[in-house]
Amino acid sequence: MRSLWLLNELDIPFELVEMPFDLKIMRSAEYLSVHPLGRVPCLVDGAFRLFESGAIAEYLCERYPHAGLGRPAGHSERYEWLQWIHYSETMAVHAASLVQQRYFIAPPDRSALIAKLEGRRLEKTVQVLETQLSDRDYLLRTGFSAADIGVGYSLHLADRLIQLAKFTGVSRYLERLRARPAFQASLPVGSTGPIAWLPDTASRP
Repeated sequence: MRSLWLLNELDIPFELVEMPFDLKIMRSAEYLSVHPLGRVPCLVDGAFRLFESGAIAEYLCERYPHAGLGRPAGHSERYEWLQWIHYSETMAVHAASLVQQRYFIAPPDRSALIAKLEGRRLEKTVQVLETQLSDRDYLLRTGFSAADIGVGYSLHLADRLIQLAKFTGVSRYLERLRARPAFQASLPVGSTGPIAWLPDTASRP
């Protein structure tokens, strides 16, 4: 969704190819030739292929600078922009661990300790954002950028996993991001709410 949201913000033509959650297809020779780990996302631009969402964000912002979502080399916020682009991955690692514990690991094999530790770690990453956003609407003083897309997606996921409401500044920030038309356009068809895309499968074996 992170890369899709960015593409929608850029307002450029693209073809979205959705991959089914089927290991036989994802690990097929055909798809492994696109992404060597059989994962998503992967960007195909002519003969050029690129995976890793942070790298995709950097590439798209440099390829299509008209939208102002990147901070080019020489810009005073260039390295701060890069920092937040990659910070979103730090957040996503803890969120992914919680998702595995809550939704994909059979109840007898779940670890309450791991869930507690990862929940605390995710909250610490959100606290950093709470401080950063104390005097601004977006991560960078110059306004909305692809860094907000990366971090915003991680917050969108975290909202299902931790008590995000206690971070008032972050909660208002996420509301602003969710109100963006490009964010709305990136939600799955049939989604009825900001987190409806993540099914509640807590009782799944």
